[in-house]
Amino acid sequence: MEFDTIIRNGTLIDGSGSPVAHKDVGIVGERIAAIDDLSTANAAHVIDASNLVVAPGFIDIHSHADYTLPTRPTADSKTHQGVTTELVGNCGTSSAPLSPEMQAKGDANSLLGNFGLSWDWDTFGSYLDRLRSVGTAVNVAMLVGHGTVREKNMGMTDAKPAAEQVKAMQKDVGQAMKEGAWGLSTGLIYPPGVFADIDEIAALAGVAAREGGIYTSHIRGEAGTVLQAVGEAIEIGRRAHIPVEISHLKAEQRVNWPKMQKVVEMIRDARQEGLDVYADMYPYNAFCTVLSSMLPAWAVADGKPAIVKRLSDENTRAEIRKALARDAEDGNPGYWQGTLITYCEGHPEYSGRNLQDLAEEMGKSPEDTVMDILLYSNVDAGMVQFAMSEENVEYGLQQDFIMIGSDGEGRAVEGILSNGNPHPRNYGTFARVLGYFARQRKIFSLETAVYKMTGLPAKRIGLHDRGLLKSGYFADVTIFNSQTVIDKATFIDPHQYAEGIEYVLVNGTSVIEKGIHTRALPGRVLAH
Repeated sequence: MEFDTIIRNGTLIDGSGSPVAHKDVGIVGERIAAIDDLSTANAAHVIDASNLVVAPGFIDIHSHADYTLPTRPTADSKTHQGVTTELVGNCGTSSAPLSPEMQAKGDANSLLGNFGLSWDWDTFGSYLDRLRSVGTAVNVAMLVGHGTVREKNMGMTDAKPAAEQVKAMQKDVGQAMKEGAWGLSTGLIYPPGVFADIDEIAALAGVAAREGGIYTSHIRGEAGTVLQAVGEAIEIGRRAHIPVEISHLKAEQRVNWPKMQKVVEMIRDARQEGLDVYADMYPYNAFCTVLSSMLPAWAVADGKPAIVKRLSDENTRAEIRKALARDAEDGNPGYWQGTLITYCEGHPEYSGRNLQDLAEEMGKSPEDTVMDILLYSNVDAGMVQFAMSEENVEYGLQQDFIMIGSDGEGRAVEGILSNGNPHPRNYGTFARVLGYFARQRKIFSLETAVYKMTGLPAKRIGLHDRGLLKSGYFADVTIFNSQTVIDKATFIDPHQYAEGIEYVLVNGTSVIEKGIHTRALPGRVLAH
């Protein structure tokens, strides 16, 4: 049989969790045609995978690349760590559907910063069409964001929706599902999602459930309220009869670290009850989000102009100052020292600096420094905070219901996506799981690590012909050196590609060849 590509002499990890095998992989067109001894077969393209591991392409189950792929379709930082498929639209914020007002705001819709997008789509389907026309290096599946749908129908108000507004939101979710969404996501610490109650969310999740979708949630607090928030996510799954995925599972701040074991027990109990509950994690002890998430919920209602007005009023500042101080008291030792600015619109000199040093430099309290940075940037600033314990990270990653997701938008070492000091998870998540946690820490086998990044997430979202090395499946393949693969990105110097990822094929086409990006765009939009 004649093949387009043969991968020879590699050690196969098929993505199912099964032990390694020693077979060749033959590819015809976009699909795997044979997995066998192909030593006598011919192909136009032969990859010698001697001393390398051949695995399914990694699936980033929690990505925000819908904000970067239209301008950087090569997905550089993701493909360099072996990612071939991304599930975007997480944390309640998807890039569609949009009202005319949201289109006009452009990147203000993003939680992640300004990436120079031209927001010239409106519906969920027209955004996916935009990706199809641009082309992408990776496959893209997308969730519809509850916060996006709520803003489209209600603005940034903290009001409870009227019955007709709930129906309008349900209609938008249903339409997005028909146009290709894989489910509904929520971000319940961000406006406007923070203002929604469980009844509203369950009503929308029920629409996604009827179309065979999943429900993913950045839950309503990952620190003091983490147990209640996990319970709410599970209850939404119960009410809406929908599979649940809890996003970037964690217990923030030292006082809450002991709650991580209870969180795991709650998920296990729900699964034993028969509920379909999973979670994802990234392999770091620091999270990254917008700086405005430090403010109390009442302070972020009604959009940026209202937030700026509150931050400019001394009486309101006094109340916000108290809330920020209480959070710092509950946090880790060195709370302000462990909070780094990742970007600040108009003030790039703040990127990579911690709030304690900035406060001393400015001659202000850390609380006032937070508020002033938000004012200086028109509420367009981000942060990293070291809030989780390494022990909890390892404990969580080892759970059998945990998948790997970067929670990153994807970056590049040059151009607009090299701005600021983003979380190193954008560059290192999957290589870190393989190199640090599997090889160095030995918290699980290499086969288990690959399963958490391939077969398990494919099963979670229903990708029936991806996520495994199997004849007939799409040829999404990552080939890496198990002895050298490692993340290089750091919190101080994040713009560094991972090492040890030698080849990446997407739908049978090489995107990474001997560690070099080919600039090919063979990815597909995967509509549900």
